[in-house]
Amino acid sequence: MTDIFGFLEVDQWLAILRIGLGLWWIKSFAHKPLKKFVSGQMVSWTLDLADNHPVPAFGRAIKKLVEPNGAWFPYLVLAGELAVGIGLVFGFLTPIALIVAIFLNLNYITLAGVKPTKDISVNPAYQCEQGQNWNMIVPQVVLLAMGAWGAWSVDAVLSLPWVT
Repeated sequence: MTDIFGFLEVDQWLAILRIGLGLWWIKSFAHKPLKKFVSGQMVSWTLDLADNHPVPAFGRAIKKLVEPNGAWFPYLVLAGELAVGIGLVFGFLTPIALIVAIFLNLNYITLAGVKPTKDISVNPAYQCEQGQNWNMIVPQVVLLAMGAWGAWSVDAVLSLPWVT
């Protein structure tokens, strides 16, 4: 690939971006108060958001999904964030990790609402959350489109089919 700034090639710059995003996903996993998160905090917050969602039909759908599955749903979120982080840092199953990351970010955006909840006290930081998730989606789409698994990745070492 082409040399940029006489320092690294494009695929290596993409690897740096991929690794940085992976570290951000790991941080997202690690900053959560895990005991509280799995023992009801996440489910309670999600149900509050669903009850106050600006699109009532979407709120009801989220509530129907999360409420009966409250015992294991927080673990699914944690496992998804950690798997994405590890996948991106190590470049392992990178296209899958990027697709899951985009899916998670889109879900967080939709859950947080594209406008404030009916009761803003439920999620006073919704604009920050929106910005963070959009700012993660953009480079994830770029990494997916550019094939950011060609350098410094387990995918390349294993010569997985998507590595050219």
